[in-house]
Amino acid sequence: MQSRKLLNIASICFILVFFNGCYLIKQGVYLIRYNSRARPVEAILKDPDTEEKIRSFLKLAQEIRSFAIDSVGLVNNRNYSRMVKINNDYIATFVSAAQKLSFEQYKWCFPILGCIPYKGFFELEDAKKEAGKLSRKGYDVDISKVDAFSTLGFFSDPLYSYMADYKVFSLASLIIHEQTHATIYLKGQAQFNEELATYIGNRGALEFIKSKYGEDSEEYRNAISASRDRQTYGSVMKKLVGDLDQIYKSEESPESKLEKKHQTIDTFRQNIKDNYDSIFETTNYRNLANMKINNASLAVWMTYTYDVDLFEQLYRKKGSSLRNMMDYIKTLKKCKGDPKVHIREILDKGS
Repeated sequence: MQSRKLLNIASICFILVFFNGCYLIKQGVYLIRYNSRARPVEAILKDPDTEEKIRSFLKLAQEIRSFAIDSVGLVNNRNYSRMVKINNDYIATFVSAAQKLSFEQYKWCFPILGCIPYKGFFELEDAKKEAGKLSRKGYDVDISKVDAFSTLGFFSDPLYSYMADYKVFSLASLIIHEQTHATIYLKGQAQFNEELATYIGNRGALEFIKSKYGEDSEEYRNAISASRDRQTYGSVMKKLVGDLDQIYKSEESPESKLEKKHQTIDTFRQNIKDNYDSIFETTNYRNLANMKINNASLAVWMTYTYDVDLFEQLYRKKGSSLRNMMDYIKTLKKCKGDPKVHIREILDKGS
């Protein structure tokens, strides 16, 4: 469950990835099917047969949507103004892959998006087939469930009925994350795009909860505890990545590296099991020791969160204002090269 939340991930921009033959046709049919089933939120709220759980969820989602526009400075579009009723607790899956003895990711290249380190599927069996092909080629592979994705304005992205089960922070983080993609998405900069959306989503969710419930509320205190756990999670994962990277860059034989890789991951799991309560404040990462851990899953984590501290520095530089921060971020659309270079320049200049 926690891996799915990490990926909240998960903003796979499906419609833009569908530019290759049968893949385009099949995934496009699913996307159109879901969009055709979406009902306007206003109509659902007016329907006397709408259950109270869905009614409360939709009202909350609209509050979050308005907050993202007014307080964060994200695009005002029709996203999340409709809902699709669905029996699953996720919408799709994506496949990622990496070398067994490095974090070099396999990438799929497409128009508009450029090259990205994941490929999305609406059918789990299709994802398994893709993962199987890559596994047979010698890659570490990972299949992740996705609860939302952005079509970058090509379609009106809907809410899904299973989101009614989400806690306030998770729902707010998801909507703001995806709306960040709809506001700015730089071609060929997958890691920047995901790290930015992860940071804005999490920071925006915190600020939404503070605004709605108050700084002294239980909701806000719980969100702060969860935020500290996310930072702790980032620290332990960086430590694991660093330990593995040191092994991969050593002069030892491939066989020895593989053995030490597995030993390091096993030691990591055992440490989490034995010391969970002294490491984390909440139960959010209780399943961490049982999650699939390989270079593919770790590389995905790195894509989404490895350098989020850079965005925290920018947030503070911009007066701890998400709107001011996003005003600056939007100017990066005109800049060439690595957008992080431009951010570091403004941080170094102190202006």
